[in-house]
Amino acid sequence: YPVRVHKRTATVKYMFYNPEDVKWFKPAGLTTKHGLQGNILESVGEHGTMKCLFNAPIKQHDTVCLPLYKRIYPKYAPAKGVSNGGDGATVAT
Repeated sequence: YPVRVHKRTATVKYMFYNPEDVKWFKPAGLTTKHGLQGNILESVGEHGTMKCLFNAPIKQHDTVCLPLYKRIYPKYAPAKGVSNGGDGATVAT
């Protein structure tokens, strides 16, 4: 949760336990429950507190989230041995 908020920047606590974790997840993007996107700027102190910058002003009651997955859909490739017969039906060869 944001502890201190000033326009687009916020100080977030209770997401990490030490500065090494903040440094490890710095390239990952942040999101909020209200739809804002942000990044980690730097670690503050020795207990995993961090400064974050968002794309719009953030509110004190907003929740900061760190998505740890990304859905990747494979490109469509037709199955081997299946072709279109010209009449719209799928024909196995």
